[in-house]
Amino acid sequence: MNEHSERLLREMQLNPALLTHESPREQWDAIPDLDLFFSKTYNYFQHRGLMPILASRAIGLLTHAFTIAFTLFVAEAVNWHAIVHQCVDAPSCASVRFLRPDAFAKPSPFLVLYAVVFSICWAWSAIHRVLALRPLLETRAFYRDKLHIDDAELNVIAWDVVVERMVDLQRTARLCLVKDELNAHDIANRVLRKENFLVALGNRGLLPLAPPGPRSHHVPLTKTRER
Repeated sequence: MNEHSERLLREMQLNPALLTHESPREQWDAIPDLDLFFSKTYNYFQHRGLMPILASRAIGLLTHAFTIAFTLFVAEAVNWHAIVHQCVDAPSCASVRFLRPDAFAKPSPFLVLYAVVFSICWAWSAIHRVLALRPLLETRAFYRDKLHIDDAELNVIAWDVVVERMVDLQRTARLCLVKDELNAHDIANRVLRKENFLVALGNRGLLPLAPPGPRSHHVPLTKTRER
């Protein structure tokens, strides 16, 4: 066997599609995690497309950064001692310097710790949002290429239309291999599986939601507590 034949054989072993003459599997065939996939699809529809999601995340980062900067400014730059003890009337307040001239020259260790910790949290949040762009773009491609729905159409169509197109897509793309056909009930169960489990566990008293105490009978289940 010559060198060319050995190289061809290795390529065929690495790529079984060359042996069977089959086309590569499409991205949306046999999705491994249907719960996550349908949840991302519904979340994309709920926010009405890519740009609203990006705008919401950008505003969240800006709000977080403003909160950190404003807290540092109020805690370090404002001359609280002069405001509280020297500003008693209009003439005295006129002579008070409301901002410290030596602000941030020697910040307190607690303030430095606050700035470092929350800056790390902000950076981690920004990195997490950047890494989340890829699945977001994949979801947009699924809407555009498979469901034939552009972002502009998401503002005028109902979720039922999206579900109907995913049900029709199952007949050709086989999103789910376990069942030959999908229906609206199957998709709804996938999207709401986490919420249904939380409700069932809460109704049976298996989740310790209430803090200890004689009067703590009902505590609301917020999004933070769900996570």
